[in-house]
Amino acid sequence: VRVSVEGFAEMQSLAESFNKMVEALKETQEQLVQKEKLAVLEKQGVLSGIKLFSVDYDKETGFKKELRVTAQSTLVAFHGPLETGRLTGATKEEVLKEFIVKSLTSLTLTRKLKLMKTASSGRMSPEKKKIMDEAAEELRTSQLAKKALKVGRLMPDFSLPDSTGRTVRLKDLLKDGPVILAFYRGSWCPYCNAQLASYQEHLGAFKAKGARLVGVTPEKPDLTALMRDGKKLGFTILSDADNKLAKKLGLVFGVPAELKKLYLQFGIDLEKSQGNPDWELPVPATYVVAKDGRIIYAFVDPDYTHRADPEDILKALK
Repeated sequence: VRVSVEGFAEMQSLAESFNKMVEALKETQEQLVQKEKLAVLEKQGVLSGIKLFSVDYDKETGFKKELRVTAQSTLVAFHGPLETGRLTGATKEEVLKEFIVKSLTSLTLTRKLKLMKTASSGRMSPEKKKIMDEAAEELRTSQLAKKALKVGRLMPDFSLPDSTGRTVRLKDLLKDGPVILAFYRGSWCPYCNAQLASYQEHLGAFKAKGARLVGVTPEKPDLTALMRDGKKLGFTILSDADNKLAKKLGLVFGVPAELKKLYLQFGIDLEKSQGNPDWELPVPATYVVAKDGRIIYAFVDPDYTHRADPEDILKALK
C-alpha cells in the first residue's frame, strides 16, 4: 500500500481529531455521572452547609486560568478564601464523599491554620517574612511557654469586663461547671478569627460537656463587642486591660521594634486597639479550668499560627 506524505499527514490529523472527540465525549460522560453522584450525596445530606458552584470549562477561561484548572470534571474545594483540596475525573460516589468529608466537613482547625499559613507565606515579601520569622524565633527561644501556668495549678480568680461592660468573675462562672478560657491577640489577627469561628462551630459540643467558653483579649470592650456581633459569636468575650491577667499566667511578651513597624504598615495599631502604649501581646493560650479552679488542660504556644484544636479541648472535658 502506497501512502503519500500528504495522505499520511491527513490520516494522522484525522486520528488526532478522532482521539480528541473521544476524550471530549469521555469528559462529558464523566461530568454527567459526577453531577448525578453529587445530587445523590446532596439528598443524603453530605453537602449540608456546602455551596456547590458549576463553572463552564469552555467559557470561563479566565477563571479556569486563575484556579489553574487544566481538565474538566475537576472539583476545587474552598473553606472561605482557602483552597482545601481538588479532585479530577472522580465519578464514584464513595470517592466523591471521601473528598468532601476530608476537604470540607471534617476540616480541623489545625489543618485550616496550616493552609492559612501556607497561603500567607506565598503572598508576603521576603523582607517582611524575614522580620516576622526573626520575631517568632526570638519568642520561641525565650522559653516563655515553659514559664506559663501549667496543668494542675490553680487558675487565679479574676474579674474582667465583657463586651457590654458587665463585670464577669471566674468564681461565678465555675459555679455552673468547667470554663474554657481562650486567650487571643485581637480582632486584627486572621488566625484568632479562624480560632474563634471554629470554637463557635463547636460551641454546642462544649456545652454538651457542661463547659462554658470565654474569650479573653487585651482589646477594649468596644472592639470585643464588634467582634462578637460581627462574627455572630455565642460566647462571652472579656477585655484584659493592659494584659494584667495574661501577665499573671506568664503569657505576655513585648512586640519587637521592627515587628511594630511592620504591624503599623499592615494597619495594626495596638496602642489604639488596647488603649495603652505598651505594645504587648499574649501568646495564643487555651485553658480548661475545672469547677474546683484547677487547670485540667493547658495549650500555650509562642507560634501565633498554632491554636488549641477543639477536638483536644473536648477530650480534656471527658
